[in-house]
Amino acid sequence: MSTSRETILARLRAARGTPFAHANPRAADPGLAHAAWVARQPGLGDLAEGFCEAQRAVGSQVVRAPTWDALPAAVTPWLGAFGIRSAITGRAPRLEDLRRHLAGLGVRVGRYERPVEEQRDELFATDLGITTSTGGIAETGSIVLMPSPEEPRLLSLAVPVHLAIVETARLVPTLADFIRGGAYQERLPANLVLVSSASRTADIELVLAMGVHGPKTLLVALVG
Repeated sequence: MSTSRETILARLRAARGTPFAHANPRAADPGLAHAAWVARQPGLGDLAEGFCEAQRAVGSQVVRAPTWDALPAAVTPWLGAFGIRSAITGRAPRLEDLRRHLAGLGVRVGRYERPVEEQRDELFATDLGITTSTGGIAETGSIVLMPSPEEPRLLSLAVPVHLAIVETARLVPTLADFIRGGAYQERLPANLVLVSSASRTADIELVLAMGVHGPKTLLVALVG
């Protein structure tokens, strides 16, 4: 006697060799297919403006700094606005000036440089986590994070406020452009994270809650 499982498997086996009804004429030329897809997409205008607009649309705070030297002053107003008394960074060399600036303003600045078991309590008790980024996607306002030993994932996950620093030169129009660019393929990460807003969930009852699975507030500094 035939079971439902056997019936389904039989149908799958029978259909396995069936060709597509309409073959894709561009399948043999991925470059041509991508170019045709790009031609159909609406223009995004200025990538930086599009990225900032998309981030602000979901409640993120965004500032722009023309250079890395101007970054510390650009983010200083957020210290008082969000009651920042402590911050933590990874080991990215470009953050050293910012670290010194924050310390000079009385912020306790830590560095995530030991095994998580040794720094877990410090991480979850810190007000602000600061990270650099691999890039940004203008269409969705997504920040691309590539966690590494220098900047582990918890820096942007365990804190109530996350400050992400994005360079204008690393913005791309769409996710497809980022994938096609292959920036992440140079050093394959354990994971690749797209951050489009602060953590939010509506769960089953459809009541919006912020900061349940990550930072309650996302701050974005666009440099360049």
